[in-house]
Amino acid sequence: MTYIIREANPQDTKEISNFVSKRTGKMISPLHIENRLHFMRDNPDESLYVYEEENQILGTLGFRIRQADDAVVKFSEVSVISMEETDSSQAAADKLKSYAEQLAQEHACSGMWWITGSENHGDSRKAQQPLGFHETGYRFVKRFL
Repeated sequence: MTYIIREANPQDTKEISNFVSKRTGKMISPLHIENRLHFMRDNPDESLYVYEEENQILGTLGFRIRQADDAVVKFSEVSVISMEETDSSQAAADKLKSYAEQLAQEHACSGMWWITGSENHGDSRKAQQPLGFHETGYRFVKRFL
């Protein structure tokens, strides 16, 4: 299947909104997506990419560079949202992960932080751990959307 990974643009806001809302079960308005893309245009360290097959968005990749002002070391922070687990969606997620690694290398990052939005706990978290990554701790998040 032919696919493309490209930077998201303002014409994608409605489709990204529908995709993320369907995947997360929470309504995310197109205006929220548009505002986020506008913020990213002014911040060279943040990007949003989409994975498309047959002109349909099947995944997103959030990419952010993190570094301290006085540090030489910089890390990329990566989050991927893809469709429910099927063979083709796993392929999409794997391609997005590989693309994130390429981006990290292009930006001379020392490593990557993999951010998962899954609220499942226990063994399922281990199953979602990307190859080559290891768990370093937990973040506690309070959602407002």
